[in-house]
Parts: sequence; structure tokens; C-alpha cells
Amino acid sequence: ATTVFCEQLLELHRGQGMEIYWRDSFTCPSEEEYRQMTIRKTGGLFGLAIRLMQLFSQVQDDFSRITGILGLYFQIRDDYANLCMKEYCDSKSYCEDLTEGKFSFPVIHAIKSQPDDQQVINILRQRPKDLEVKRYCVSLLEKFGSLEHTKETLEKLEAEAREEIAKLGGNPHLEGVLDELRNWMHSRPFLCKVPATATSTLRLSRQDPGGGWE
Repeated sequence: ATTVFCEQLLELHRGQGMEIYWRDSFTCPSEEEYRQMTIRKTGGLFGLAIRLMQLFSQVQDDFSRITGILGLYFQIRDDYANLCMKEYCDSKSYCEDLTEGKFSFPVIHAIKSQPDDQQVINILRQRPKDLEVKRYCVSLLEKFGSLEHTKETLEKLEAEAREEIAKLGGNPHLEGVLDELRNWMHSRPFLCKVPATATSTLRLSRQDPGGGWE
């Protein structure tokens, strides 16, 4: 048990280390690199639970694929909710990932898909605490199709998870968790509206490498 625990925690910290390196060195990863990091960090926790249970079970099937899929699903869903949950629009916890300078899944898509537009990466560099700035950044993510891309990715991951669960013999409890998460995503109010003045007053200079404001 100690060996399994140490192995999985090492894997988790390798993934966490990748994320911290990208943040502190201001290096935007590719989506594939993000997936590798998440499978290590978040998927590692699922792997820890399963491997510990297998020590006391005759079931020794390989569950690495389902743990990887679930890790990706939970992390990307968390990234999406952090940027879009309407109930946090006016609180300090709104868009904490932007304040931390984190390269979340929607942010990576926006930066990579719009290489000539530096607004998102400049906002991230500022690590903003101002709510209007963060709302404006979310409006850019919506404009660039990054939020829609994230939702589509979540739908694909959910389908992959259900397919893998079926291959492993089915699990109504795990399927119920996926049902609950899907219903939660569709029933919650998302997206904070950006004040009309924000689009004209919160424009970032695309020429300033330091991300200064116009």
C-alpha cells in the first residue's frame, strides 16, 4: 500500500509541477501537453483510489484508461465552471484561475487559436483581480469560441467515459455521477454579462509586450 501511495503521489506531483512551471515561466502549453499534465495530476488521484482497492480485490483489470478520461473530464469541467459560473460573478472567487495566471483549458484554446490577438495572454500576465477585467476576458473566450470548444470537449469525454464503463462491465453508480454532473452543467446559470462600458474601456494593447493597458 505504501508503494502504491508513493508512486501515485509522485505522478500527481509531476503533473502539478508541469502546471506550476507553465504558470511561473509564462509558457502556454499545447492542448496535448495539458492533457498529459491532467492525466498525471487529476487522473493520478483516481488511479490512487483504484490501485489501493485492488490490493484487497481479485479484480486486477487495467483501469488506467478510465482514470485518465475521468481525470480530464473533472479538470476541464472545473476550468470551465471557474470561468463561467454566474453565481460567483460578483465575488472574489470569480475567475480565480485568471488571478493565479493559470493556463486553463479554455485559455489555452483562445491563445493557440488566435495567435495574432494578444489580449487574453496579456490579461493572464496581469493576474487580474478586477472583476470587470476578468469578465471582459471571459467575453473574449466566448468570442473566440473557446468556451464552446470546452463544452464540446466535455461532451466527447463524457461519451468516452460511458463507453469505457460499458466495456468494463457497467457501473450504475459511476454512470449516476456522470448523469449528475451533466445535469448540473445544463441546469446552472452560466456566463456573466460584461458591462457595456467594459468593451471600450478595458481594451489591451496588442503591441505592448508587457501587456499594458491602452
